[in-house]
Amino acid sequence: MRKVIQFDSGLKLVLSTNDAVRSVAIGVFVGAGVVVEAPEQNGISHFIEHMSFKGTKKRSAYDIVREMDAIGAQINASTSKSYTCYYTTSLDTNAEKCMDVLADMYFNATFDKVELERERKVIYEEIDECEDDPFDVCSEHASSEALKGTPYEKTILGTKDSLAKLTSEDLKLYHDQKYVANNTVLSISGNLTEEQAVRLAKEYFEAHFDGNVFVAEPVKRAEEHESFESVDKKIEQAHVILTFPSFEYGDERFQVVNLLTNVFCSEMSSRLFQSVREKLGLCYSIGGYPAAYRNNGYYVIYTSTNKQSVEKAVKAIRKEIDLLLADGITDDELSMGKEKLKTALVLGQESTYSIMKAFGARLIMTGKLLDIDAMIDEIDAIEKDDVLAVAREIFGNKNVCATLVSNGVKTDVLKVFKQ
Repeated sequence: MRKVIQFDSGLKLVLSTNDAVRSVAIGVFVGAGVVVEAPEQNGISHFIEHMSFKGTKKRSAYDIVREMDAIGAQINASTSKSYTCYYTTSLDTNAEKCMDVLADMYFNATFDKVELERERKVIYEEIDECEDDPFDVCSEHASSEALKGTPYEKTILGTKDSLAKLTSEDLKLYHDQKYVANNTVLSISGNLTEEQAVRLAKEYFEAHFDGNVFVAEPVKRAEEHESFESVDKKIEQAHVILTFPSFEYGDERFQVVNLLTNVFCSEMSSRLFQSVREKLGLCYSIGGYPAAYRNNGYYVIYTSTNKQSVEKAVKAIRKEIDLLLADGITDDELSMGKEKLKTALVLGQESTYSIMKAFGARLIMTGKLLDIDAMIDEIDAIEKDDVLAVAREIFGNKNVCATLVSNGVKTDVLKVFKQ
């Protein structure tokens, strides 16, 4: 059974019950990400995620992880550009203990000043670690450029400058504003009845909200443009990302885009992998994926290659795109793509964690219940012409942004791609 229950406070619970398993996954999704951060606050959502594990009014940082370890449960969190998620997975018999800990972290984090200074340094290390990964550097620059002029252009981690200015009081104020009922979704998946889940939601969350409401401002769409950015790093390979304006989160063409991705660039059998890597031997890594947000989206094609092969690799990518736009995909590719998408959906339903994440993300992003059966029907209904139309809308767009991270490569990737 899958359903959404909305409480009087505005809190939403999305429930997916399954008595064939013995586990329960619980997720607390909060609409707090860079999209609602002021520029001078960049990184505060992620900072709060970290600090929520550093102690509450009744638990120390050690108590939180020790209590979870004592029952064999897993606890973690993540911050995206759109939301923050805290989650546990456990035996069904320990679901209430997990809900108690998650609620304590949500409502009672102390943001202790000593712990804050310690954790600020930890996030500095996280930023440095990302700076040491050329793909992360390339991805961040590409994303910021593709989403230029919107709140999404900011990085999730923030910058050392922005983080240095944040105080315990800043975090408390932001938390009080964003961690409210109408901006929160509980997602529960596994062996709990509706009655049990509703009781836990009411006792540990619904009963503790103070009536505050958060209303997010509308997010404008990024203006389409073309650009080329080159970043120098002391690395062996050159990393290239091309981004194309694409569709927002929840767009009705979502499954068509996924099928296109499967066929063209995300699998070992995909066209880009077979052409640029297998036949031409120009790279080890190559692929692509859609990135989607509220009222915004872009499509990524990426590869890494040696410094001498950058131009060849970009031209090979362009050749495959041109072939796709001219002829579309084959009947075999359509059939294979459909089977892959449906298999991924079905296999994902066998993990309580995956279900919790998928249903919680959809509800916090769109306010709607994820319908797996409807998604399978949408996949079955896709025709080759649908894929070609989407491919032409994405890759036929003249507004392409290119990012290159390398050790001194002078190739203008955008110019090569547009030749």
